[in-house]
Amino acid sequence: MKLSALFTTAVVAVSMLACNGAKSGDGPQWPTAEKIKVQPLPSGASWIGVFFINTAGTRGTMHILSSGDDKIHGCWLAEDKHAVAKFIGTIKENVAMFDWTQKRVGFAGAPDRVTAYLVMTPDPEGKHKVKGEYGENLSNDGGSTWEGVRQKNAEPKEDGCKLEEGDTLPSETKPLN
Repeated sequence: MKLSALFTTAVVAVSMLACNGAKSGDGPQWPTAEKIKVQPLPSGASWIGVFFINTAGTRGTMHILSSGDDKIHGCWLAEDKHAVAKFIGTIKENVAMFDWTQKRVGFAGAPDRVTAYLVMTPDPEGKHKVKGEYGENLSNDGGSTWEGVRQKNAEPKEDGCKLEEGDTLPSETKPLN
């Protein structure tokens, strides 16, 4: 078999595994989010924006930007600036799945890397609420709940989670599988 044919066969095999839900041992996994029934995004709603996460322990501002088609990226900054996170993710209508890397500001050590998801739902007042869970590592996106609301008239910014001089940001995350 020629090398190009072998490469094509390998690419097809890997693609088929990915489509069938096979999970890599070192990549992010969303066992909870994958079971959620995806619904169309509410009229006028978008994942691209600024969200305020208001759950105790995770209160902060999240900037979500588009990375093209169904891919997103952004950052989160704790309300009291004790932690900052960068994330990349995938959106499927009203469900967003995140590969999240968080660093406590001023502390040594490797950043925490987890998976998480949020589900967007409409409410009678036209606010776009989000609610979901985050896990303890890359193999579980469930366990700890978080929720928030999209901020009206706020544009997400690449540097929306900028810290003061001398503070450090998390290292870059690996791409989603």
